Amino acid sequence: MIDQSAADILVAEGERPPGPGRDAPRSYLSESWLRLRENRLGVAAGVLILVLAAIAIAAPLLSALVTHHDPGRQDLAAQFLAPGRGGYLLGADELGRDTLTRLVYGARVTLGIGFLTVAIMLTVGSLVGLAAGHFGGLLDGVLMRVVDVVLAFPAVFLYILMAMLFRPSVVALSVIIASVAWANIARLVRGEVLTLEQRDFMLATRSLGAGDARLMFRHLLPNALPVLIVAASLYVGQVILIEAALDFLGLGIQEPTASWGNMLSNSQVYFVHSAWLVVIPGICIFVTVLATNIFGNAVRDAYDPRLRLK
Repeated sequence: MIDQSAADILVAEGERPPGPGRDAPRSYLSESWLRLRENRLGVAAGVLILVLAAIAIAAPLLSALVTHHDPGRQDLAAQFLAPGRGGYLLGADELGRDTLTRLVYGARVTLGIGFLTVAIMLTVGSLVGLAAGHFGGLLDGVLMRVVDVVLAFPAVFLYILMAMLFRPSVVALSVIIASVAWANIARLVRGEVLTLEQRDFMLATRSLGAGDARLMFRHLLPNALPVLIVAASLYVGQVILIEAALDFLGLGIQEPTASWGNMLSNSQVYFVHSAWLVVIPGICIFVTVLATNIFGNAVRDAYDPRLRLK
């Protein structure tokens, strides 16, 4: 028999005390996965993201087997063909290029920039935030002043300046955007670490002689993951919108390479008579941003220990 005090402790930790008619408590990961599966909207958004990623990866295969067009092939006789005409499933643009083929190849660029940028900014921001929050003192002061300097500059002007200095490519554009956005992640992680440092489990682990590396990467970082997951999901959408804005200014991915951003910006002058050239890439951007936000919130709700009892 488990006395009432022990049962209260188990309940406080998010586990059910074993007893007659009750299953053994599930692990944290299995219970979190079960909660995620119960969120049908979040799972649907995650599946949609995977489908878009699979389409982007399989772009050459889809071009050869489905659209039968090359993304850079021009046919001036097919200018502004409406969707479904002349073998163009989603129509043709001002140079007679197949819209669907360019849309699929554009997904590789747009999603690649989104995920690569978020990976870079999460890596740099997490390391800086962990070091500043855990060690404190002079290191914390220096790192946070660097963060303040980065955040003090208007992000748009920094994007424009660096885009003018470096040739825009997927990797270069990802580094340019991440070079500013990492500061927000660092400040976010530092605040979470400062809160976690005062928790009982950190005091107990430190009293057992755990080193700084173990404290940071085995205890602090996993407990800060819910915050990072939400930030990552939000920033994927923001990065896609930033990429589209830089393309609009002529400082992003350049023709003939296709991206959803430059497809949208190049076709704006043809909106009156060829609205699909604007609507289709705009819908792709909107759906992708919405799906990442929904999936990120679903994962946060599933894996945040503070929400396990609700």
